[in-house]
Amino acid sequence: MRQQHIKKMIIELDQSIYEEFEEYCLDVDVEKTEIVSDAVQCLIKDMMNKMDAMRKGYEEMGNLNLEICSEFDGCESEAHSHV
Repeated sequence: MRQQHIKKMIIELDQSIYEEFEEYCLDVDVEKTEIVSDAVQCLIKDMMNKMDAMRKGYEEMGNLNLEICSEFDGCESEAHSHV
């Protein structure tokens, strides 16, 4: 069996949120650590997906900018010849 390395983390919650959280865990019979671990994993996955989407958007925009610049190379060369 693979040994897991576990790190502890302290989080602070408003009293009302903690009480709701605790009640939910009791109602569905789940450990608080399991909920927190799942929530952190979801958050990280969501953030990575957003970063990937932004990265892809910047790459696409960069390619469009290169196309636009190449369209005006002739105009720029002509303008420099008149200066």
